[in-house]
Amino acid sequence: MVSTPKRLLLVEDDAHDARFVSRAFAHVDQAIEIVLATDADEAVEQLRRGHVDYILMDIKLPGSDGIELLRRLRKVRATALVPIIVLTSSINPSDVVQCYEAGANAYAAKPSSVDDYRRFAEAFTRFWVESTILPPNMSTRR
Repeated sequence: MVSTPKRLLLVEDDAHDARFVSRAFAHVDQAIEIVLATDADEAVEQLRRGHVDYILMDIKLPGSDGIELLRRLRKVRATALVPIIVLTSSINPSDVVQCYEAGANAYAAKPSSVDDYRRFAEAFTRFWVESTILPPNMSTRR
C-alpha cells in the first residue's frame, strides 16, 4: 500500500530560509509535500484550498505576525488540532511564551547551516511523521 504524502504548510517570508527548509525535507523524506506561504494571509488562503498535516512557521512575518496567525488558526475547527511548529530566529523568552500560549505545539530556533537544517528535517520527520499519532479525523483529506 502506498501512503499518501503528508502535506506541510511552510509559512516563511525569507526566500533563503524557505529554500533551505524545502531542500532539507526533500533530502530526508520524499513523502512530505511542502506548500509555501510567505505571510499570514497567504497561509490562511492555502489552508482554505486544502488540508495540511503540519504547519511549520516563522513568527516574524510581514503584516500579521506569526503569533496572531497562531491565534487565528487555533480558533478554526479545521486547524485547531493541526500540529504547529514555530521555526524562528527569535530566542526571546517572551516570544516563546506567547507562542505556546497561542497554541504552538513546539518552538525551535532556525538552524544556522545547511547541515543543521537537514538535522532539523530528520528530527521533525522522526518525531512528527513517524512517531506521533494524530487525531483520526486529521489523517483524512478534507
